[in-house]
Amino acid sequence: MGSLSNDKFVITLCHGPAALLAASMGRDESLFKGYSVCVFPDALDEGANLEIGYLPGRLPWLVADLLSKQGLNVINDDMTGRTHRDRKLLTGDSPLASHQLGLLAAEALVEAVATADQVY
Repeated sequence: MGSLSNDKFVITLCHGPAALLAASMGRDESLFKGYSVCVFPDALDEGANLEIGYLPGRLPWLVADLLSKQGLNVINDDMTGRTHRDRKLLTGDSPLASHQLGLLAAEALVEAVATADQVY
């Protein structure tokens, strides 16, 4: 995956960590195995989101479940606006986390630039 080999940040929100599932394609394991993430809770996609009609029916797979099966550590099971940073992977659990995730991303990027400037 280009972003890891090029030392870039990966930032995802809500169901966005589903994109991380592609990191295992053509490999024996995910490049993100061992990382911790926040993600939209599967319990809501199996319950409330169906009940209120947000989803048209049951999903064929659940994001947090598949991430866990690929060796990632999903650190939330609820939706509170939680954010998390693990190395250069920044995640937020839902739209409630969007503002805080933006602040976390800005802080991480400024820190990376400041650190890079000190090296040269």
